[in-house]
Amino acid sequence: MVAGYALPSASADTVASKKAQAQALANQINTLGNKEAALGEQYDAAVLAAQSTAAKIKLQEASVAAANANAGQARSAIQADAIDAYVNGGTLASVAGQNNEMQQADGGLLASEYLNTLASTQTDNLDAYHSAATNARIATAQLESLQKQQTQAAAATSAARNAAANAQAQLQSTLGQVKGQLATLVAQVQAAQQAADARAAQSRLASTQSSSSSGGGFSFSSKPIPAGAGAGEAVAAALSRVGDPYVWGGAGPNVFDCSGLVMWAWAHAGVSLPHFSGAQYADTTHIPMSDLEPGDLVFFADTGQHVAMYIGGGMIVEAPHTGADVHVVPLYSEFVLAGRP
Repeated sequence: MVAGYALPSASADTVASKKAQAQALANQINTLGNKEAALGEQYDAAVLAAQSTAAKIKLQEASVAAANANAGQARSAIQADAIDAYVNGGTLASVAGQNNEMQQADGGLLASEYLNTLASTQTDNLDAYHSAATNARIATAQLESLQKQQTQAAAATSAARNAAANAQAQLQSTLGQVKGQLATLVAQVQAAQQAADARAAQSRLASTQSSSSSGGGFSFSSKPIPAGAGAGEAVAAALSRVGDPYVWGGAGPNVFDCSGLVMWAWAHAGVSLPHFSGAQYADTTHIPMSDLEPGDLVFFADTGQHVAMYIGGGMIVEAPHTGADVHVVPLYSEFVLAGRP
């Protein structure tokens, strides 16, 4: 009412339209955010693969150098045999041709022994050279293959970076539409969604705890974390970063992506994890969602898309996507897999 009059219906329609727009934008932000975060994890995976290939190349370069050195030594032995044969009467064939005359002399038996030893030594050295040369060729071929993989890994990293950047730009464009009154409405929509998720989590927690006390069902852990335990340190570290911005590829100390936050937090508990959600799932002990305890990691069905840390009471801490900071929210339905570092 304004001065005794009802607001025109046009104003009500405008408010309804703005609310609908806010709802649509909130949904779009969530969808684009999940897409961008997943592409960011693909970038992390590409970086991890490139680092692994680079490390293998260094090892293989050492193998090539060692193989070439062995081949060089074997080649030198053959050359020494050739010089020895020449100095002592030319090639083995020519020396062997004199064998009958040498055997007729008093030292014939000794000469025969010498010829046999010389032939055996040259054969051994020749075999050693062929083996060393073959190993050198194999090592070189493997190095060339790894170098090709490195080129491909660099291209994959660049493609993943570009895809994530494009998704980020699209998300930023959508976020740019959220201004003024509309921003407040979007925030209200998001807050309402989180509140609904929280109520659902609390209801689920209460019902499953009740079922658990009767000997069945499953429950989310809400028990306190033992002081000084690795999980407690990891949870405390993650919670200390609430409010820090999401940046894909970020691993602290002030910016994070989802796997970067988990890696950084668990490092404070002395546990090393790779910087990629898919690799983190592979490196942890897989547990049922019903056995979740604070510090455990939760993943989407596609483990390469997103990861968060369970903190107890049906809640998680996560680095969600561009435009959103590290925050604590109820465990939502997309999380269906769990791993314990």
